[in-house]
Order: sequence, then structure tokens, then C-alpha cells
Amino acid sequence: MRTYKALTAMLAALAVSVMGALSLPAAESQSESTFLEETEAAEVSLPAGGSVSAGIRPAYKASDYVKIKDDSYKELTIRLYPPADDSDEEKAVWKKELDTNLMTQLYSLYPVNRYPADLESYVVSSLTSTYQQYAEMYGMDFDTFLSTYLSMDESTFAEKAKDAADKTLKEEILLSAIAEKEGIFVTDEDYQKGLESYAAKYVYASADALLSDFDEATVKVSLLMDKTLAFLETANNVEEIVETEAETESETAAAGAAGTPEELSEKDSSQTDAASAEAPADSQ
Repeated sequence: MRTYKALTAMLAALAVSVMGALSLPAAESQSESTFLEETEAAEVSLPAGGSVSAGIRPAYKASDYVKIKDDSYKELTIRLYPPADDSDEEKAVWKKELDTNLMTQLYSLYPVNRYPADLESYVVSSLTSTYQQYAEMYGMDFDTFLSTYLSMDESTFAEKAKDAADKTLKEEILLSAIAEKEGIFVTDEDYQKGLESYAAKYVYASADALLSDFDEATVKVSLLMDKTLAFLETANNVEEIVETEAETESETAAAGAAGTPEELSEKDSSQTDAASAEAPADSQ
């Protein structure tokens, strides 16, 4: 069983990356009474279908589900504004936007319309198990937990979980197919470093503690997705949108013409006073 901190961090990450874009609230440890919030899709991380309680993760060949017959996946052009500053937060925002742009173009080039049925079931089972653990941690039966925090019954949750599973498998299968074509794989060194990184990120005491919840196959799939995305980030043409000096001067001039916030406030106040003075007095 995961510790409180590990489960909170893990579920928040899974919900952000898998469930968030589908309007299923994520879990964040803000307080013991309110910890569910709407979230948006985030970076690739441990796949949702990774709970040891869900059994052995089914293997599959990605190229059986999506055909990549050309090199268009590494001939893309993505135009982005540079990070606002050199902080890790801004760099993370920039990377997320880059990866989102990459995946959007890849989905258009190589549609993924079907998924391994046994793997889909595995992912759904893992998601369900994760939320059931949260219900147990808060002393609730699953149905009560769902109605209280997610405003849905078990049938609706099952539908949402299936949609979420398909979403994460779509990304996984496409990236795995590119990895197959490029000969990208996870080395023993990648695996060991990745274990340590994931353990720290998801608040596990050690790599062994993480492996008590996530099997080796799941960790390797996640690392393969990360490695393939890193390849795509460098293989494609990423152009930074640079604001020209003329554009900067134009924006500055426009802002100056409008006035400072204090000047605008004084102007509004003067107009209000003038309007009041000109208004006819009420007849007695």
C-alpha cells in the first residue's frame, strides 16, 4: 500500500496526465477535506496502467496499431515564443507547449484508431484501483467517494476511465511506434536512472518502494515515451518566435497612449464627475 504522500503525488500526476483533459478531477493534497481539482494535460509520466494490483502489463507491438511509413514525424516545424525567463518553471511550461504541439501534429499524421483490448482493460483496472485506494484512505466506500468528490456514479466513472485509458494509450502507441522505427530503446542505465528519478518525483522512499506499486514493464514504457519525446524535440525544427524591435516599440507606444493605470483611473473619475455635473436635477 502506498504511503499518504506517495499516493497523493502519484494520483495527482496520473490524473493530470491522463484524466485531467477529460474533465475528471485530479487529486492534490491541499487539505484533507478538499483535494480534488480540475486539471489540464501535463507531461508524459508513469502511464496510468501501472498498478501492480492490476496484474502483469500486457505486451504488444505498436506498429500493429499505427503505421508509420515515412519520416514526416521528424520533419515538423513548431513555432513557439521562448520561455519568459530562465526559471525552471518557465522552461517546464515551454517544454509542455512544445510537446503538446508535437503530439498534435503527430496525431494528424498518424491516427491511432484502435488499441490492444487487454492493455486497455489493464489501464482501466489500474486507474480504478488507484481511486479505490484513495477512497479507502479517506475511510469511504468507492461509491460514496465517487459521488462526494467526483459527482458521478461507478458507471460514469467506468466510462471516464475507459476514455482516459484510450487517450493515454493513443500517445503511448504512437510514441512506441516511432521508437520501433528509430531503434530507440531503454538501456539498463536508462532504467536505473529512471527508477531513481521517478522515486524522487513521486515521493517514494526508494526505487524498490516504487517497484512495489509499479512493475518493471510499466516503468520501461514510461521511460521509452520520455526518451522518444526527447528525440522528437531535437529531431524537428523548433523556431522561436522573436518579437521585432518595431513590434515592441509599437506595443510600448500603444500602452503609453492609453496612459498609466493611475492616469486611466483619474480620467474615468473626471468623466464620471463631468457627467454628474451635466445631468439635469430631479424635479421636486
